[in-house]
Amino acid sequence: MVLLILLGANICNAQNADVRMAESYLRSAQQGDSKAQLYLGALYAQGVGVSQSDSEAFRWFLSAAERGHPQARLVVGEMYAIGRGVPRNNVDAYKWASTAATSSNSAEIQRSAQRLLDMLMGRMTGSDVAEAKRLAQSIGPSSSQVAVIRPSEPTVEHPPSDRRRGAEYDRLTDAINRDPRDADAYYKRGNILARLREFELASKDFGRAIELNPNDPQAYNNRCWVNVALGLGQMAVTDCNEALRLRSDYVDALDSRGLANLQLGRLDAAISDFNDALRLKPRLATSLYGRGLAYTRQGKSSAGNTDMKAATAIDPGVRDELNSYGIR
Repeated sequence: MVLLILLGANICNAQNADVRMAESYLRSAQQGDSKAQLYLGALYAQGVGVSQSDSEAFRWFLSAAERGHPQARLVVGEMYAIGRGVPRNNVDAYKWASTAATSSNSAEIQRSAQRLLDMLMGRMTGSDVAEAKRLAQSIGPSSSQVAVIRPSEPTVEHPPSDRRRGAEYDRLTDAINRDPRDADAYYKRGNILARLREFELASKDFGRAIELNPNDPQAYNNRCWVNVALGLGQMAVTDCNEALRLRSDYVDALDSRGLANLQLGRLDAAISDFNDALRLKPRLATSLYGRGLAYTRQGKSSAGNTDMKAATAIDPGVRDELNSYGIR
């Protein structure tokens, strides 16, 4: 589930923030500073300096978005798209993604917003899109609205069983019903849903596992690559950042973040992540293939083909696997 485009030193600061930094951002955020609201949302999303809370993260991101901050608008769109910290709403997701694109001069934000819009178009009816566009026009590129809306606490759906999910899924759902604070059960059920490509439900279960156990790097990593599959690269990068903050040599998180950066078109960052992953695990096929794709996009066809051929020799299905996550 979380989050956003915080670049360079700012995201490092957010990851290393202590309680005093969070308090400083809070004071500025309460005075209406949209950048402080954005950063405070990031701290709540990652549980840095404050208790991790997706609903509080959403509240501050939304406040910054309503004050016209384009990065916050994109994050809010992503959170609405997968139901993180707020019930899923495709119309609101489209509304905020489109206003993020029109209120920013950043090519990166515009590209990310367009990817989200393209994904949402596949979910929405024509009338839904028309309503979202109408609502977006009412906000405009220079919105000065200042209302802070506190959403109701998010709930994690307990989808009914079917034969595809199997007995283990039923057992984990029963465990969750008996103890709604069983983080491990949410994590394991999320893995089942992810394997079945029910990515939105998997993301919710991983999110709940993180809320209950915010020091579990595996839950952050798994939500990271689920968000890659959902086309939500910004949120994926933030989750992988947190996984790596908790475990700096976590090769799976380096691999996942590399794929997220590749999806976002951040080729140098993707190659750096894949290089770090391959230093730890030289035969990691997804990192080899991902690095090959990144090299190819940079015009380094020979290096790219070498990596992709090596990856396919290790795992003949690696291309199809990455294609299934939208990595081509």
